[in-house]
Amino acid sequence: MEDMRRFLTDKVPIKDLNISNWEHIYTGNMTVNELQTFNSRKKAIDLFFSTELPIDNIVEETGIVRSEIYRFASRCIMYDDTNKILGYRGLIHYQTVVPYNRKLICNINPTNYSGAFQLLLKNYPELKTFLIEEYFNKSKVKNSARERKISYKNLHRKFINECRRLGIKANEYPFNTVSLARKSVERFIKDISNNYIREVANINGGQSSMLLNNVNNSINSNSTITRPLERVEFDGHKLDVITAIVFQTPKGDEIIDILNRIWLLTVVDVATRAVIGYHLSFNKEYNLEDVKMCFQSAISPWKPKELTIPGLSYSKNAGFPSSKFSEAEYGIWDEICYDNAKSHLSKEIKDILTKQIGCSINMGPVAVPVNRPIVERLFRNIEESSFHRLPSTTGSNVMDPRRKDAEQNAIKFSITSDAIEELCDVIIANYNSTPHDGNDGFTPLEVFESRINQGMHIATIPMENRDLVNLFPITCVRRVKGNLEQGRRPYIHYKHERYSNPELSMDFSMVNEKVTVLINTEDLRSVVIYRQDGSKYGVLTCSGYWGTVQHSLKLRDAINKFKRERYFHYTENEDPMDAFQAFLEENAINDRKLRSLLAEFKSYKKRYNIDSKNKEKKKVQVRLKKEQQSLHQEVIDVRKVTKVEDISKDKPTNIQNNEFKSTHDLIIEQKLIQKEKNSTVAKTNSDKESSLNIFNPEITETNYYEHLINVEKNKNKNKRKSITL
Repeated sequence: MEDMRRFLTDKVPIKDLNISNWEHIYTGNMTVNELQTFNSRKKAIDLFFSTELPIDNIVEETGIVRSEIYRFASRCIMYDDTNKILGYRGLIHYQTVVPYNRKLICNINPTNYSGAFQLLLKNYPELKTFLIEEYFNKSKVKNSARERKISYKNLHRKFINECRRLGIKANEYPFNTVSLARKSVERFIKDISNNYIREVANINGGQSSMLLNNVNNSINSNSTITRPLERVEFDGHKLDVITAIVFQTPKGDEIIDILNRIWLLTVVDVATRAVIGYHLSFNKEYNLEDVKMCFQSAISPWKPKELTIPGLSYSKNAGFPSSKFSEAEYGIWDEICYDNAKSHLSKEIKDILTKQIGCSINMGPVAVPVNRPIVERLFRNIEESSFHRLPSTTGSNVMDPRRKDAEQNAIKFSITSDAIEELCDVIIANYNSTPHDGNDGFTPLEVFESRINQGMHIATIPMENRDLVNLFPITCVRRVKGNLEQGRRPYIHYKHERYSNPELSMDFSMVNEKVTVLINTEDLRSVVIYRQDGSKYGVLTCSGYWGTVQHSLKLRDAINKFKRERYFHYTENEDPMDAFQAFLEENAINDRKLRSLLAEFKSYKKRYNIDSKNKEKKKVQVRLKKEQQSLHQEVIDVRKVTKVEDISKDKPTNIQNNEFKSTHDLIIEQKLIQKEKNSTVAKTNSDKESSLNIFNPEITETNYYEHLINVEKNKNKNKRKSITL
């Protein structure tokens, strides 16, 4: 009998016979009899493989007969499908370790079909290959057209046709069964699917394949990120809510209509789960300018908005890291993760990230949002906790009952874009002060502060680059234009407008020189130019109204486009921003794109407080005009008292008209008086007539310059006459 033990132990490697390496079996769910039986078997196997105790002594000690001990020992040293030894699993009651192999099928009045399907595949291996190729699309035939995902019903139909083609008779299996082995075909496909997991994922769609390849197949690298701003995630999400806009037509009628859905762009810190910046875009698809604005928001210190919605308020500790901690002001990140959206692939965006911020870019595979789990979860939380609760929500899918009458509710309750901006700011600020599961119940701001107190360093933007309104100006190269012979002063041309300053206008040596222009895309009133050697030349201001009205690059492009296509027009003395707003309000009622552009226009003016600045500017202009008029009146009153006698002697007829004369008339009058005192008595009548023309009391501020031109012409005419004589 020792030969039997040696025979069994020689069949497997020595390392697999070490029972201390075998997997333990959980016995908590076994009944008393099952547990007693298992322990007896385990004791017998332990003695059999770990000792040299004779088999008779093992039988006597365990009460298990010799043949059973050999059978259990044979089961324990078998290997499973993963080539792993069964060990104690071979002792479990009713545990199948070897599949049943049928040897013969009775084709006449059969009553038992156990193992019949496996025997059929063994006798006809072509059927097994056929089923695998048809279901998993594994055919090697080129240009073979098959269903992407075939149903079990159609697969079984093709299986039966293949059986007929192979010559299986009508009284043979599977034709002698009621269901024609349909359940057996389904079980076979399900059993072997574990060996074709990638093929199963592919036939079930791209989402299934993406999740299979990227979820739970490796250690999550985010778990090793602990330093704030070591890695951030960026993405854009279209909010599930319909918004409206309220505007007035030129006739004064108030209109409420819907807009395109708004995009929310966010930057989230991986280590602390804190949102460090966000931006709302009213475009149909967000572009690189929106991405830049989001990055700027993430770096610049945050300021709370002035809330106008009743009952809406920030929580006690709400805010952003840039507003709570001085170490995070103008903080920049080391690595950024985002997807392959068109606006992200821009060279300008890559230059901003790599050159100005100095971070690395991790774009990840195409169409794999699970590589950015934190920002994706943020969008889900924001939607479910806030926007899905609004009456104008579109819900999470087309079957969501919450999306009913979304457009009508947006108009009915006036859910405007301004309200969404305020709501979004409060939601994200409160989110940063809300306990987070990923932070073990701590808020993102608490974790951020804790990491800073631990001495973790955060890189920041240099001080010299913080004074720009826009942290990421775009650059271009322009050639200075001008011509001294023609009297055209030097200037540069950008976006259909001229830029210059007093220094450049006097420096004709810069003509035809190339300069590098730094453009603040949020304020095109002025630009900064540098020489080709890198030295700064100065700040140039735009000519005309464009140099006095704050506007962005996007708004000027839109205004120039509509003007070029002759949809509207404005004069040189007219504010282009006011003209464009009037055009949008007049035509927005018939075009949703114009309504979205109007909403963005108003958002821009609100963001930079342009309306209040214009009001202050108008107040200053009115005040200065009043002061000028008051000063003018004082000059008139003083001259009436001090010089009324002199004026009456020389020109008595004009005393009554002094109070109606302009400043220019009074200055001319004083010059004439002085000239007449110093003139000789021998003046010709023509000179007197010209002097009287200059002293003409009908001259006003509007025709003063035309009058001077006529005087000069008369002088030249007299000179020519004298030369002729």
